[in-house]
Amino acid sequence: MKPMIFKKIHIFYYLTFLYMIISVVLGFILSNGLVIFLGWNIFLATIVFLLAEIYVHFRREKSKPIFLTVILILYVLFFPNTIYVLTDFIHLENYHFFSQYPDMYAMIISDWLVFMHITIGALYAAKLGIASLNKLELHQSMQFKKYKYLILSSLFFLSSLGIFIGRFLRFNSWQIFDFFSILSGIFSHVEFALVFILIFFILHWVSYFIFSQKDKISL
Repeated sequence: MKPMIFKKIHIFYYLTFLYMIISVVLGFILSNGLVIFLGWNIFLATIVFLLAEIYVHFRREKSKPIFLTVILILYVLFFPNTIYVLTDFIHLENYHFFSQYPDMYAMIISDWLVFMHITIGALYAAKLGIASLNKLELHQSMQFKKYKYLILSSLFFLSSLGIFIGRFLRFNSWQIFDFFSILSGIFSHVEFALVFILIFFILHWVSYFIFSQKDKISL
């Protein structure tokens, strides 16, 4: 009898469920749709880690290469959802942290609760993305290790492009095949797009070096 895909449920799935519940409760308490929607963003980020676990399991089972390739393609398509949550900090402009002199800082606890929720979500989503990468790295060939930084750079570039497409063109991971609309949107703002992609390319690498803990990834 073949083993189950997951011998035990990873703590990340419990944390995601908890974050989603808190998002709904806190969102209703504050009457804040953004807080509720953050739960959905974390759900999408968790799918990335789930895809990594599925890939690792079926690679161990020596499944057909075509199946493993499909899982990797889905992984690449969904990976931007992890670092994407960092862009949710832009919503803080709708809150009041600063007042006029002499009372320079506004003491509004609800705004700081939103700040806390976004910060936790952004850090956790980035951790999900890098943990999924660490899990995949442990099960790749020597060929991958030889070109590791080139492969990671390619993934981070594509992910940064995906974040631009998601944030500014408002496309989701599953709408990637709408090529003409996407290309039109990119070339309409090509200078901004290139700098934005570079910024997030750097943020990907910073997240990788901060959150990468390959020796502590449970197999």
